[in-house]
Amino acid sequence: MTKRCRPQFLIFLSVAVVVQTSILVVVVQNPAASRTAQLNLAAIRDAGDSSQRESGEIRALQQQAPIPLSTSSISASTAAFTTSTLSTTGSSSATSSSVETPTIQVDPSTPANLAQLTLAGQPYEAVGVNAYEIASLYGVNAGCGPMLTDAQLDQFFASLPPHSLVRFSAFQGGLATNVTNHLLDWFPIDRVFRAAAAYGQYLIPVLTGQGGYCDGQHWQDPSWYDGGFNQVFNLSANSDGQGLDPLSYWDYIQEIVNRYKNSPALGMWEPVSEADPETCPIQNEGVNCTCPNETAAALALHHFFDVVGGEIHSLDPNHLVESGLEGGGQCGTAGFDYDYVSSSPGIDVMSFHDYYGATDPLGGPPGNDVATRLAEAAALGKPIIGGEIGIQAGTGPNCMSDAQRATAVATVSQTLYASGASGLLWWDWVPSLSQPCNWDIAPGDPILSTLASLATASNRS
Repeated sequence: MTKRCRPQFLIFLSVAVVVQTSILVVVVQNPAASRTAQLNLAAIRDAGDSSQRESGEIRALQQQAPIPLSTSSISASTAAFTTSTLSTTGSSSATSSSVETPTIQVDPSTPANLAQLTLAGQPYEAVGVNAYEIASLYGVNAGCGPMLTDAQLDQFFASLPPHSLVRFSAFQGGLATNVTNHLLDWFPIDRVFRAAAAYGQYLIPVLTGQGGYCDGQHWQDPSWYDGGFNQVFNLSANSDGQGLDPLSYWDYIQEIVNRYKNSPALGMWEPVSEADPETCPIQNEGVNCTCPNETAAALALHHFFDVVGGEIHSLDPNHLVESGLEGGGQCGTAGFDYDYVSSSPGIDVMSFHDYYGATDPLGGPPGNDVATRLAEAAALGKPIIGGEIGIQAGTGPNCMSDAQRATAVATVSQTLYASGASGLLWWDWVPSLSQPCNWDIAPGDPILSTLASLATASNRS
């Protein structure tokens, strides 16, 4: 979004947590029959050819990583990513077996207008951050943002309060496909799940983004949400032409959900970040786009969440599905259409994104403001989280200091939690800062102490 002057590919971050959706089980008709049946999924999954891993770059990664780069650790089979896997091959010096892993749920006993998340049976106001880039592993995948070493990944998860929620990108094109052989390669995302579990943290994996950034560069227009997600977008005619999206989005869901649904680090699923099905004059480019038919766009989005959210529920009935919506009046969710789309049974947890600053945390365009979105969530009886919350800080001109931002984060958080938010994920953790004034959070930022205090105050840790 240009209003916050950040690259659009930064939209993606996810976090996951093991959840039991005791108030909602949705089964919808499986549209798999419309998939491209001739796709050789077995071949696409087989990313373990050792001949593909003998470059100097891969050997260097292997030497620094406690997890061996081998066919066993990089197997892309759909076998569940289990606690036993974590206990035998961790990327972290911490052991997953010593960490409590309760599940995030929606409390079915509260009145509809007080819907809230729970953790281990207790109210859970999630504290967390975005860290869209943490599955980047250059030389294995194409990456999306800066790459973290194993030590940096450990440092990141260790710096967060226990049971934090982390939203990160888990896209097929940039993060789940081997950049050399163009086959699925789960090692980079496995590494994130292992490290998160080792420190008792939860993840929201984001499965794609509106503009296809770091994921084939295909713009998701109304036709994509209305069933086009069953098609493969992997050619120069309908993607960036890099050949890193061998599966349709629908088939990718089957693979990734089945792989990680048993991970103790899974918090909830986000099917798409910042859905905004505008129509663009140039194919695959989100430039000069318009919303010629708001009603058609809303219908397409509702259909998407019905089908895709329902399929995720069918594959993984123990975890929640979170919408990833901005809530700021985007195409298909403007005004009351946000309420309509969010009413889909495929959505358990609603979302808003808030970059309105410390002076107006409930702000936004009239009728599309944060206060309205919180009220709509209460009316629908669904929890709602701030999937992205950001305040700029740094040493640049007209920019508040990091310490001032940490104080503002406390004030904004208290306002939003008191107004009904069930979780706030701050934008964006990075291993180092690149600009004097930015939205990012680096190691040692005083925000991290603020988050720890917020977690303690609400007994989230």
